[in-house]
Order: sequence, then structure tokens, then C-alpha cells
Amino acid sequence: MKSVAILSCWFGYKYNKPLKINSFSTCKRWLYATIKNRLPFNILEYLGFVSIIPQAPKDIEHCYFYSNNKRLEKEVLFKGWRFCFVESELDNGESITSSLLAKQVKFLQVNDINFNDFEHLIYMDSRRISDDIANIIRMNQKGILIRYEAKFKPTIWHEVEEAKGQQRYVKHMDKTIDFINAKLEESCYSPNNRVMNTGIIAYSMNINGIKIKALCNEVYEACIKLEQPECQIFWCLLSQPYMNLIEAVESTELKSRSGL
Repeated sequence: MKSVAILSCWFGYKYNKPLKINSFSTCKRWLYATIKNRLPFNILEYLGFVSIIPQAPKDIEHCYFYSNNKRLEKEVLFKGWRFCFVESELDNGESITSSLLAKQVKFLQVNDINFNDFEHLIYMDSRRISDDIANIIRMNQKGILIRYEAKFKPTIWHEVEEAKGQQRYVKHMDKTIDFINAKLEESCYSPNNRVMNTGIIAYSMNINGIKIKALCNEVYEACIKLEQPECQIFWCLLSQPYMNLIEAVESTELKSRSGL
């Protein structure tokens, strides 16, 4: 499939370190993560550790994996991806900084490949890889194919409440809520939009490519402006004027390898 490009990424350390060392237990965790981050990937896999670097989707020539961690390059190449290095400071993979870097890839803000060369750009989280590429393309008749969240969330406020359980999301939630409320005062936005899962997003650039890029820009800019990596909140809200471009399917219709 030469007209298809698969995009994925991982930013930060392969194994997260404790943010603070304030006990013997956290010291051990820091040391353990440091050792694992330095060991060759083939040794780690031999020892039974599950890698955050997945095998590239089958039979796809153009698979791009973005990272700011040069230590991952050998494993990324071995697993069938092209390694795309992004210059930035290393942090834990679950940090706000690392999570926001991933939005560059998810929402087509990277500029080292020519998107005009491909009819289909399919983003997949590193834990949401799917090999069902032909079916993804077949189902994407409007421009964007995305899954609904497996857990039914009928409004944006359901997503907000769930996001409060994660430190990186709750830190800037107050200004995120202010942003939501300001948008809801405009007639084209409603809180009653079922939440979608941005772990896999297929973009058919030959169908309304300009509008697709406009939506991606809006969501990305909101994430950066508010320092809020919980992009499903912004997608739920900002996608509403673009619903004619979006084919949202149940999670059971598009499975990833992990089942997530």
C-alpha cells in the first residue's frame, strides 16, 4: 500500500523513573528503571519485558515512528519502522512535556514527510497498533475515521471527570474547563457529543484534506495553549463543526492488537 503512511510515536524514557527519590523504595525504582533504559532491547525482550515499541503494521511500506529518544532507534528500525528523531529534552513518557510532543504526530504537525505523497495517513498510539489497514481505509468514506470510547461517555463532562484521575491531566484542568465553558457559549458547540478515542485516527487526505488539517490544527493549538495533553476533551468539543468529515465507529469494529 504505497499511498498509505502509518504514524506512531513514543517520547521520553522507555521506562519511567520516579519523579522524586524520597525513600529507599523510590530509589530502587529509579535504579531499576535506569538499568532497564540502558539495556539492549533484545536482552529485555529475552527477559520477558514488554516493549513500548511495537512491530510495524504488516505489509505497509511507509511506517514512521517519532521519538526524542535516540536509544530507541535500533529497536524502532528492527521492528520495521523508519525512525524520525525529534530534538527535545528527555522526560518521563507520561509527563506533560512528552505527552504534548506526541500531539505533534497525532495531529499532523510534523513536517519531515510530505503529506501530499499519501492519500491515507493513519495515526496509531504505540499501544494501539492495528494491522487491519485495508478495513480502516474501506470504512473511511468521509475523511476521518475514529473510534468511540469503549466506555460510553455521552458528554464532554464525562471525559473531564475521568481525566481528573490523572496527574498530568488535572494540573491544568481549571483553565481547560474555562476554555470549554467559553466555547459552549457559541452556538456551534454543545456538551452533548459522545466522546471519541484518539488512539487511532485515520485521515483520508484526498477527501477534504484542507478541512482535516484545520481541525487538527485547532485541537493541537488548544493542547499547547492550555498545556493540556488530554486531547480527547478538545476533540470532543472542537470536532463538532467538522462532523460531516468524521466517521465514528464502535470500538468493536476496529480492534488493535492489544484489544484496546
